[in-house]
Amino acid sequence: RSRYGNLINLEAVPAEVWNSPSGSIQVRSREVASAIGSRDLGYCVVTLLPGTHSCPYHFHHSEEEVFHVLQGHGELRQGKAGEPEERLPLGPGDVVAFPPGTGIAHRFENTGSEPFVYFALSNRLPHDVAEYPDSDKVLIRKTRMMVRRTPGLDYFEGEA
Repeated sequence: RSRYGNLINLEAVPAEVWNSPSGSIQVRSREVASAIGSRDLGYCVVTLLPGTHSCPYHFHHSEEEVFHVLQGHGELRQGKAGEPEERLPLGPGDVVAFPPGTGIAHRFENTGSEPFVYFALSNRLPHDVAEYPDSDKVLIRKTRMMVRRTPGLDYFEGEA
């Protein structure tokens, strides 16, 4: 609609579907940033179906994230290693931020009977590393390598 390509209607962005094999993760994401040509920011509108959650429980070392709830009701699961986990109710108008390097793992769960919809915004950093406490995994974004944290290796393991 704009000669600069910087205006798009959300309905014109196709919904991408992300489902886990177990069905516990069922996400419909409209990847606005990709559709509009964003370079440094990632942003999308995410819809979670009732009884599902957004993604595996995780935190980022370098990426910063912020979420704004648009409709429906859900729950934020969050916590840091060695501390009790929190579960907080979320509804329209709530904003949740995760600055980089805080070690606060998180995911959203739709605890309501209607779709839970939120806007997600993050910086895109190719050197980010994400950790997944529930499954003991680490993702190195640049190489898309997913590894287990344990058993850990000694620094000199395999060196002559």
